[in-house]
Amino acid sequence: MSTLWDFLKLPLSLPISPIWDFIICLVLEEIAYKIAFSYAGEFGSTSSERGCLHWLIRIPLYLIIWIVVCGIILIVRFVTENWIWILIVFGIIILAGVIVLLVNRNKKQKR
Repeated sequence: MSTLWDFLKLPLSLPISPIWDFIICLVLEEIAYKIAFSYAGEFGSTSSERGCLHWLIRIPLYLIIWIVVCGIILIVRFVTENWIWILIVFGIIILAGVIVLLVNRNKKQKR
């Protein structure tokens, strides 16, 4: 099962430098291992049941954590690369909101 696990996670890499990718994936794998080990120890009655349950928990959990971390990295990268445009868009939204509030207040005062 360990060989299958290595084969499945081989194409998974994060959109960052290889050193950080290795470190973060190592931490994610350790988190998934600890969680799966704690659940498999509670529910399996024999060692083979615990082993199967461990892998059935560990593989999807790792993939879910990896997808979340990958999404966070992509969002942070987008924000850091386009922070000026994001500030401009937020400024326009805030300005539009202030204008709408002023127009509504002005309409209420005229009634």
